[in-house]
Amino acid sequence: MYIEQVDNRALSDCNVLIVDDDASSRLILETLLEDMVSCVSVASGKAAIEHCRYEKPDLILMDVSMPELDGHATTLLLRKKPQCESIPVIFVTSSSTEDEESKCWNSGCVDFVVKPVNACTLQNRVKSHLNNKMRNDLLEKLIYIDKLTGAYNRHYLDDYLPRLVRDGLRNVSPLSLLILDIDHFKLFNDKYGHLDGDSCLWKVSQCINDTLQRPMDKLIRIGGEEFLVILPNTDTKGAIAVAEKLLENVYDLNIKHESSEFDRVTLSAGLATKQADDKKTIDFVMLEADKNLYSAKTDGRNRLRVEGLDEAECDTPVRDTKKRVLI
Repeated sequence: MYIEQVDNRALSDCNVLIVDDDASSRLILETLLEDMVSCVSVASGKAAIEHCRYEKPDLILMDVSMPELDGHATTLLLRKKPQCESIPVIFVTSSSTEDEESKCWNSGCVDFVVKPVNACTLQNRVKSHLNNKMRNDLLEKLIYIDKLTGAYNRHYLDDYLPRLVRDGLRNVSPLSLLILDIDHFKLFNDKYGHLDGDSCLWKVSQCINDTLQRPMDKLIRIGGEEFLVILPNTDTKGAIAVAEKLLENVYDLNIKHESSEFDRVTLSAGLATKQADDKKTIDFVMLEADKNLYSAKTDGRNRLRVEGLDEAECDTPVRDTKKRVLI
């Protein structure tokens, strides 16, 4: 997401997730909010968690009493996920006792409304929390976003990556790191000048960001023309598929680069994966990815380097086309 997009956001651009096992309650909440924000409804806590894996709402309206996972349990689970922990949750509850209020606060909500819902109260509380979130989002972008490219910066990496490692250990899930470098970028600057170089960086960054499909996948600028893509819950095969698409899409931008053997701007990439049950530190995995990037560049550029995977295990064969995957 880019700073300009955050600056220009209005209340109508915000997305609210409604979680309630009762269809009539979902309909009431949607009807009260549909003229103000965009709403999506799900019928269970499990469905809410699944939805947030792929879409990050700006606010969640969470029914407290639901079968299997109630609102408290669902919110606690969401709070353990790095990509979900900052989403404000308003509980919708039929009880207004002191014990119930205390339980709501302890579960991590930012507010609650009591059933039957008062339309004016609901609309104004939703409006207030969304406005507050947009201000916080902007502040976070100013701290964590690289202004030239719109990618996250190293400050974000220092805060975000350790949390992802802990989350992967809890969920026994892999974490893949992909380091990307624009080929012959110094020659590009020498040939076309730094203004065109800045434009190239922005276009490549936007292309990478647009290619990433999940809100949990993060793009970070870690050097002048070097980027890191963090892919949580992604094994090596899945990361190869993402990497190939990134290299292909940047190639297809067809940004002219006469000093390159490909006559256009291309990427080289190194990939490494941390399994939840291995003893590698995240710093070691980063060094593995960086080493693989160096190999990709010395082996001819415009390609991905992966080590430790048999070619027969890879869904994408080694090939000489616009790019090559080197196993």
